[in-house]
Amino acid sequence: MSSDNPLGDAVLLLLEYRRNSRSNEERKLLEIAGGASSFLSTSGQLYRFEDFRKNLQPGHVRSLSFADVVHYLEQLRTQAQSAEEKETLRGASDALIFIEASGQHEGLEDYLAYWRSSTLPPVIAAFETLEEAESWLEQQPVPPYKAMVLIGDEYHVVFATREDRDWPFIPLPLVAEFIELRLEKGLPPVVAAFDTREQAEAWLAALSEPPRHAFITIGGKHHVAAHWKNVNHRAIYPFTLADDLARERQAGEERLSRGRKREEE
Repeated sequence: MSSDNPLGDAVLLLLEYRRNSRSNEERKLLEIAGGASSFLSTSGQLYRFEDFRKNLQPGHVRSLSFADVVHYLEQLRTQAQSAEEKETLRGASDALIFIEASGQHEGLEDYLAYWRSSTLPPVIAAFETLEEAESWLEQQPVPPYKAMVLIGDEYHVVFATREDRDWPFIPLPLVAEFIELRLEKGLPPVVAAFDTREQAEAWLAALSEPPRHAFITIGGKHHVAAHWKNVNHRAIYPFTLADDLARERQAGEERLSRGRKREEE
């Protein structure tokens, strides 16, 4: 486990516990605990969480909403064999206490709904251009490290840290990967069909409560319409993104192969 990201460590450990758990009640508690750590991590709250922990008295549990989850994590911590595992479980408990203290129950519930479904990941902000995103990041007193944002409708992870902002955003092909997973079972059924993209965009804009995602066709070709409620953003993506990603992977593999051959010569 990495020592610089206690939230990421907690997510991995709790997923392992959940896989090995036989009780439905235990799995439910572990889902909440793991989801809480993942929520803080993917919403870029690692530094805020670390600062909170510095002022948190050890052994002083101040969570009422998550008392049963914290109590269960404390039981696991007592049974844990290694000091590293004990510390990771303590971090998971502190994450729940932080969420309660900062009034983020609704945010966690929304994130858990995402966790329990098969949809696109949540984001904390959406921008039309990289310049807008960089301007926003400069105004943040603490960089939301590892948070997901949309830039030009493309997923990016905030990679700026307190010490280094040379590479503030890194693009991620999450939409293409999402489409790939859907295509493994064949083309999904659609909820609407349109002749033009303009018609599809007008339909999506007119929905009062859009779903997190919905499959549609435009000119007979599959697309996914997506909605991020917390940032009031809607977008439509063609399924051809999966083909583009496959070509990029193949090109990358070919470059690696050529590099190995040159090394062998």
